[in-house]
Amino acid sequence: MSYTATRSRFFASFATVSMLAKCVLLLIPLAALASDDKTDRATLRGIKGVCTVVEVLDQTKDAVNLLSQEKLLSVIQGKLQEAGIPLDKDSTTCLYFSVRPLPAMGKNNKPIGLYAVDFKLEFLQAVTLARDPAVRAYAQTWSVANLANVPVDYLEQTAREVAVDLVSRFTRAYHSVNK
Repeated sequence: MSYTATRSRFFASFATVSMLAKCVLLLIPLAALASDDKTDRATLRGIKGVCTVVEVLDQTKDAVNLLSQEKLLSVIQGKLQEAGIPLDKDSTTCLYFSVRPLPAMGKNNKPIGLYAVDFKLEFLQAVTLARDPAVRAYAQTWSVANLANVPVDYLEQTAREVAVDLVSRFTRAYHSVNK
């Protein structure tokens, strides 16, 4: 009888430790991705103003009320203004921030209260093709990204913090070539 009780406690303890380890691993932000080298920064030289666009992609019913495009846009525009980067809603050079929250699913395909969130900040500008200058398109010339696992209660706060961090990286890149 005591062997069975000890064994049950061992498996319960093991299951708890295993669950805690999984949670810790899920909460660690994954490595930030970037395209912010010398060549990419050179594409920011001479930019006179930027438009800003925020998009929250693939929102689930639960995430729809947690992330506000308007609040994120306000945060981003505020950080750009603080950094002295002119905003121009009619500019052909735009800073595009996208957030894609994906709910982690558990048993029976039910959400478990965590989101994997893909954050991207991209600088887009009009470019022409070297082989045919008449062809004009928009291209990403600079970008940074971050991928994180976030508990549902911290989704909005984390989105704001990541937006501030990525915009700070943009402002440093911008000022490094526009002194």
